[in-house]
Amino acid sequence: MSTPLWQHPLMATLEDGALRPGGLALTRKAYDGLKLSPSTRILDAGCGTGVTGEFLQQEYGVHVTGLDLSAQNTLQTQERHIPVVQGTVEQLPFPNAAFHIVNCDCVLSLSSSLETSILEFSRVLCAGGTLVLSDLYRRGKNVGLSAPTTYCDLPQEVARAERSSSSCVVEGCSSSPIELKQLFAVLMKAGFTHTCSTDCTKELKELTAKLIFSGIASCCQGNTNTAQSRTASYDKSIGYIQIKAVKKE
Repeated sequence: MSTPLWQHPLMATLEDGALRPGGLALTRKAYDGLKLSPSTRILDAGCGTGVTGEFLQQEYGVHVTGLDLSAQNTLQTQERHIPVVQGTVEQLPFPNAAFHIVNCDCVLSLSSSLETSILEFSRVLCAGGTLVLSDLYRRGKNVGLSAPTTYCDLPQEVARAERSSSSCVVEGCSSSPIELKQLFAVLMKAGFTHTCSTDCTKELKELTAKLIFSGIASCCQGNTNTAQSRTASYDKSIGYIQIKAVKKE
């Protein structure tokens, strides 16, 4: 039985331990442009081990509350002195308008209902609050984004690494990438204005290469998962995106 990639102990050594492409550098890019103060309340929905929440508190002096499905992750988040509850993004255990910002990294694509999750994010946000999303998406079906990068844009050794890591990519959270057209429609219906999208597929490719060269990729290779089958199943249309949307006042 393969080990979920996010549970592999060596994942904490990559991307600042943030368990996602781009790590905290990508978080900084999103939050440096926001108006933050010591009274700002942030919900980190799907907080993992609390690395992002700890960074936001220390870097910007904001109040962060974590939420994660995993009991193990909530314990690790508590050790970082961040209040956290165990729960799902489809049923947030918080009152209406409790937060100024909802942060959600690499979780929405795994939720059982995109519509329900977005409605819950809207419900717990104050009027004028901001939703900061990053996740895997299906390239080629988006609107207003640059053309997708191909393997031809990568150094040869990195391209080989991406192909050979297909088992990790396909069997991980990329099994259900977001369709952006659907996401933007759901955001609008839930009362958000879409303010900014940044294609971060380059960061996804860099993480994929790190997984290979660090040896972590072998954690999710099953007995029947041959190199040939992995290459055949790799989906090159998957990208990574960061989105900021504001709830209408």
